[in-house]
Amino acid sequence: MSALLMDTRRQTCLPDSESADVASWLSEGWIADTLELGAAMPYQAGVSATLQYFLTDADGTEYSYYWTIQDGQLGGAGLGEHTSPDVELSVSLDDARSMQTGATDATSAFMEGRLRVDGNLDLLMQLLPITGSSEYQELERELARRTDFDHIGE
Repeated sequence: MSALLMDTRRQTCLPDSESADVASWLSEGWIADTLELGAAMPYQAGVSATLQYFLTDADGTEYSYYWTIQDGQLGGAGLGEHTSPDVELSVSLDDARSMQTGATDATSAFMEGRLRVDGNLDLLMQLLPITGSSEYQELERELARRTDFDHIGE
């Protein structure tokens, strides 16, 4: 494991007394975990998009990352801004944390005005079968298990 990834991980005691490396949320280690898990998503020809996420905390600090989905699989991800995203999603840091831990549904956050979407909405709608799949739900659970949401970008 690279030194960069080691620097972004913490040893955590899990409830069953096993320890596991977890990555700080919005860190290079978190991106690496995202890519690893996303590559295992089922192939779905023609379902491709780049999603840009903007998260803002209570004091106005903005965090950003992006995902590139190619034929249903996560083909790329990174911290910062992508040069040409298809869809931009903006949400508070607290709501993003709640969605990523499974406490809040993204559709509910959107309907309540807490998640703003700009860009190609038709393309975003094509992704809904992916995000509703059991494989994606498992990816989200495993990524949350591997993430230290109390530490950002460390």
